[in-house]
Parts: sequence; structure tokens; C-alpha cells
Amino acid sequence: MIKEIIRISYQARADGQYRDVCPACSHTRKKHHQTERVLAVKVEWPAARWLCHHCGEKGGVELEEERDNIVEFTPPVKKDLAPAAQTYLEGRGLSVDTITSAGILSDHKYIRDVGEVMCAGFPYIEPSTNKTYAVKWRSLDSKGFTQEGAAATFFGIEKVKVGEPIVIVEGEVDALSLREIGIIAVSVPNGAPIKVSDGAVDPTEDRKFGYVWAASEILKAIDKVVIAVDRDGPGNALAEELARRIGKPKCWSVTWPDGCKDANDVLLQLGKAALANCIEAAEPWPIAGLYDVEHYADQVRTLYQRGEGKGLSTGYECVDELFTIKPMVYVITGVPSMGKSEFLDQILFNLSQRYDWRHAICSFENPVPMHVAKLLEKTLGKPFHEGPTPRMSEEEMERGMAWVGDHFLFMEQSDGTSATVDDILERGSAAVQRMGVRSLTIDPYNYLDMNIGSKSETNLISEMLTKVRNWSAAHDCAVFFVAHPAKLYRQADGSYPVPKGYDISSSASWYSKADVGISVHRPNDSDIVEIHCWKVRFKHIGNQGMCELSYNKATGTYAEAQTNWEEIQGDL
Repeated sequence: MIKEIIRISYQARADGQYRDVCPACSHTRKKHHQTERVLAVKVEWPAARWLCHHCGEKGGVELEEERDNIVEFTPPVKKDLAPAAQTYLEGRGLSVDTITSAGILSDHKYIRDVGEVMCAGFPYIEPSTNKTYAVKWRSLDSKGFTQEGAAATFFGIEKVKVGEPIVIVEGEVDALSLREIGIIAVSVPNGAPIKVSDGAVDPTEDRKFGYVWAASEILKAIDKVVIAVDRDGPGNALAEELARRIGKPKCWSVTWPDGCKDANDVLLQLGKAALANCIEAAEPWPIAGLYDVEHYADQVRTLYQRGEGKGLSTGYECVDELFTIKPMVYVITGVPSMGKSEFLDQILFNLSQRYDWRHAICSFENPVPMHVAKLLEKTLGKPFHEGPTPRMSEEEMERGMAWVGDHFLFMEQSDGTSATVDDILERGSAAVQRMGVRSLTIDPYNYLDMNIGSKSETNLISEMLTKVRNWSAAHDCAVFFVAHPAKLYRQADGSYPVPKGYDISSSASWYSKADVGISVHRPNDSDIVEIHCWKVRFKHIGNQGMCELSYNKATGTYAEAQTNWEEIQGDL
């Protein structure tokens, strides 16, 4: 049923990404949630794919061969501003010059839950063509919004001069308020995130930040970006996510005076000089340097009231007792062919399935098509290849690839050159900006070009891990580093010992600089895999110890091992 609804509803849509009400689950939800647009739809003719961020319904459908009446954006004809719109904008402290230079429009538009009302229209302009490609309409008498076209860039980005500092605010009126005092400002096209969890953007909101990637070349050339959004819960989460994607070292933060939540409030209540002072008093983002206790006071109070709390679940209760997932450096080792990479892939899949995380992967030993095939096995719970167990169908494979494509980016040295850690971290930064990835995997270390020169390998590994830890903190990302142990010798019974941090090749830094250290061990090629945790920097993350998982060779999936105590009872 949902496939046919998507096919009919999106047959005439232009290529792009859309949000919609989910036909599969909206009617089952509480009344005030039934209109939430939780269904993500991507039209890429001749197909449409969808994923519901509430019920998990996902799939794809072929569209018809011919598309008639495709909905395209037509810029509205510029007319004199309606007196009501003029009065509204001037009431927000905006001068005629600012209103005129921004090309503000006015017209009657239909607003959901409000009806047809007079609105002010804010044109979004494509910098490369200087043409209007979308208009956001705001009701004059309420906070109702609608839009024509799909605003997907910063409002006002066409005014930015390459290399000069810019200010990012939350709404178009805030951006125009700063233009009143001669400061170039841009605003985000979709406001602050609706879903906020523990002060951070809910992963399901991540895809709303494509406008950062759209401005990546401009942002890359700017040394100073002042983030001046609203100072409420969603606004703080928006600020953190913007800084994470843009790069915290170049970001500065504005504190609004008491009683003012945004730039327009300051302009109206305190005047132009006060607004200029707020921007001038912006402070560097807290990533480096010296700060007094007051700078961290809110975080300390939260820590006192709520505790630090564990990280996100790995998907297995027994593993969660050992470690959970936070923006830290995880070092994974183990004897070759015992499942280090398979186990890590399973953790990444679990994070995507549970929390909608997206990942960047640099896997030197897994050609990307083969790696995708392994992820498809975990996604669908079926083998990719022919064998004794029925394999996935071609339709299932295509559906699975859509899901994997939404959650994984792959790095590949397609030009034949050797990769350095700097190369990978630079591409990782781009992946954070473009797709909002939450983790970076480097698998394994020994493929990296270390450019040893006159330095010892021990010192180079120490410096490399320091870089990786700093990158993890700056981008709020977990980093998973796979490292092979030095040569291990078989024990008397023919088995290999379990390698730990000090057994990893070339440096004790693998132990000392890891936040969490893990060994994956599968003795005698059995179906039982031992997960050993030999390093946990912070006790709230987990504890040292060992647990067991069962491994399904046909699908490459893991499950918590079940012990049959009745069988063991006779040996007591």
C-alpha cells in the first residue's frame, strides 16, 4: 500500500529530498503527533526511496517512464510591498533600504492551521546564478510559515564576500537586523532542530544541515564564523551542530543580554550600538585556550544534577557492561581473521539502526563493493552469496543498499597513492559537514603512510593518536581504530593468546592514548566470539572484562551468547 502511495504522490515531483507524513504509522500515533513529517523521501528519477524515522518503514519504487506536470519553482513576480507587510517589517526595526536590498515580497498565502493570510516573503538566492530559487513566507499575525520551492542554502549567502567573517543567525529577520548595522549575516533555512536530546541534535534531524555542505567552499575560505542563534534548548543544539560541522577552531559564540533571545530582540530593545557590541564581544568556541570556571558552570551543574551517564548502547547488554559509545577513540585489536572488522561493522550497523547514526569508513582491506555486501548481510539478516542458507533477493538487496547508502560513506585511495592520517581526517571533516557523520573508522593502521623519516615509529604513532583524539573532540565523533598486534606465538595447546594494548605493533601509545581498548578473539574458529575490554579511561563508560557473543558465519551477524546452564549442571 505505501509503495503505491509513494509512487502516485511523487510521480510528478522534481528530483530532490522531501519530508512527509508516514502512511504506515501516522494513524497509530497520538493525535498531536499524527501530522509530523517523519517520512523522508528521496526522488531520483526513475525511482523514489523512503525511510520513516518513526516506525522504520523503508523501501523503494520505480516511477512511471513519463512524468507530466512536474512541480517546478517559478519565482514570484516582484510587486510593491503591501502596506501591512511594510508596517510589519518596519515594526521589527528594519529600514526601507534593508527591506528593499533584501528583495522582500508580500502576498496572501495559505498557512496550515491559520488559513489564507498576508505574508512577508524572504527570497532564497542561488549565489552562482543570482536567481531566486525558493521563497519562505511568514505570516504577519502569527508564527506560521510556508514556502515555495525548497530552501536549501543559507538565507543571504549571496551577500557574503569570500574570505570575510560572517555571522550565522537562526531567522531571516535576525539576519536583516544585522544588515541594519552593516554586518553581513546569513540565517539557516529551517530554523533550530525540532528534536533535541540531552542538549544535542537528535540524529533524525541531521539531514537538515545540508546547507552547511552547500556553503562548504565559502566556509572553507573564512577564518571566523560567529554563531549568533537563539539561546534556548533548540538554539543551543543548533549552535553545537553548526560548530561541529564548520569546525570549532574557526567558530565564535555570541551571548545575548538578559531578556533578549536573538539579534532582533537586541535591536528592538537596546538599539543598534548594543547589537554591534554583542557581535564584537563574541568569544572563541571552547575548544582550546584558558577559561575560568564560570565558562563551564552550566555543564558542571548538569553533571551534578544528572550525572555523566553512559554512552550509547552497542546493541548488546553484555558488551554495554564493558563499554558504550561516545565521541572518543576506540582501539580494536585481535589475531588476524578472528573478526575485528566484522565486529566493528556490527557495532556501526547497530548504532545506525538504533540512533540513525551515519559513519565514514576508511577500510583498506575491504574493497568497497565487498564491504557493502557485508553490511547488507547485517542489514537484511541474509547471506549475500549463494550457499546452504537462502540468499537475499535482488529486490531486498536494492532496498538494503538504499539504507546502507543513507548511513555509510566510504573513503578509497582510487588514485593509487598511499593514505596519511591527515588525508583521512580532512575527508572525515568533509563527511561531518556533508552528511553529519558521527563516527570515523580507520581499518587497519598499518596501511597508513607514516612518512617516518628521522623520527621513531613510536613517536609518530603517539603524535598520530594525539591528532585523532583532537579531531574526535573537535568534531564530536567517535573514532574506531583497528590495529593488528605484533607477531604472536601459539600456546602449548595450539591456540593464540588474547592480544591486549601493549601487544599492538610498534608502540605502547596504543594502550596509553586509547580511551577504550578492545580485543576480538575467536578461539579455534568457533562460533563463540570473546570481546575483551582491556582499557576504559572513564569508569562511567564501562569496565574492563570479557563477554561472549555468538557469531553467525552465514550472515556475519552477532548475538548475545546463551549459556545452557542445565548442561553445565552435571559438571558442578
